[in-house]
Amino acid sequence: ANPRTRRVAMEMLSKLSLQGGDSCTFFMLDAAFVRKFSGKNLPFFQELRDKFTADEPLVEVALDYADVVKGTHIETTLAVSHRWMQLDDPDPDGEQLKALKGFLNSPNGKKIERVWIDSACMPQDHPKGSRSAEDTASFKGMLKEVNRLYLGTTVLILLDMSYVSRFWTQFESWMSMQYATPSGLKSAVGTENERHHIVCIQNAAAQAESFTKLLVNQWANKTPDEAHAFLSKPDVTVTNQSDKDGQLPKIKALDATVQGAFGDISRSLEDTLVASEAAAARAEAELAAWETENDAKAGEKNRLKVAARQAASAVAAARLAKEEHARAISSSVVPAMMKRAEAALAEDSLSMSDVPELVLQLSGGGDKQKEQAARALGSLAVNSNNNRVAIAEAGGIAPL
Repeated sequence: ANPRTRRVAMEMLSKLSLQGGDSCTFFMLDAAFVRKFSGKNLPFFQELRDKFTADEPLVEVALDYADVVKGTHIETTLAVSHRWMQLDDPDPDGEQLKALKGFLNSPNGKKIERVWIDSACMPQDHPKGSRSAEDTASFKGMLKEVNRLYLGTTVLILLDMSYVSRFWTQFESWMSMQYATPSGLKSAVGTENERHHIVCIQNAAAQAESFTKLLVNQWANKTPDEAHAFLSKPDVTVTNQSDKDGQLPKIKALDATVQGAFGDISRSLEDTLVASEAAAARAEAELAAWETENDAKAGEKNRLKVAARQAASAVAAARLAKEEHARAISSSVVPAMMKRAEAALAEDSLSMSDVPELVLQLSGGGDKQKEQAARALGSLAVNSNNNRVAIAEAGGIAPL
């Protein structure tokens, strides 16, 4: 299939918001702040929020299950899975921050814009009893939904010798090795949906290959029921038993959760297509009425002519988004991962000089020509904000 087709469709999918979808807002670190941070280890959330105001290191990101199943944040957001080395200090010697910065500056991490790591992105209660009631409520709200992060972002696993004995770290590593499908979770390991990276630290670094293989073999192919059974065992330890008690029931429900999200996306895409077709029909009727009343053909810059073109392009884009979502599913590829793969193909041969002709095709061509023109304009629009503005001014597809 033409990569430009997929790129415009995936762009539309990435902008699609679920109607009534439940989202959770997380605090995340600006990756640029982490890359240049000169301290030995990252401060806790409250210190970053209250004392680093000039740097503005924290950003808020709303995440729902539509984002998870579409892979909206995989390319730009990193969630870190790590063990707290001490009860009151996750990284006393700075080895975790060193590994994190190394990853962010590597080819695999160069596109990461935001980083989530619990100690710096959730209000901490250190020293004990110091966390405010408001911060405690925020912490609990995010903790309940933390699985969205490990299912819907790129994950960096900082693997030390004791990582494999802890509940949270093993739960996180299992989720990081899965991807969402309409029938539930499946293993992403060895597929183009793979999104976890393992860096061995501390004593595990000396046998990195062995420890990495052990972790992947342990979790890559476990079903939710198998993961639940394993994590329920008493030798999987946790600091706060209430965390384990609260998360275990969610594991079995994850299949149904992602299935529901896929159903919501499909309905939203269909609703968008129906609405855009109705809007296009109204625009065409208004244009026809004007031409009848004035006994003349509308010029290309006529307000109603421009509106009809834009409505036609919206229909074509909605149709393509629906088709590409279905194609991604049938190909067993997370939609955003498909977009990333296609964007890496051969350079686009189109240029902005093609825009006038493409815009004319949107209004005067047949259905197939309109769809092809929408694909091409969508491809150009993805390339830069200036392109999007110029295309909109020419009466083509609105900025995505």
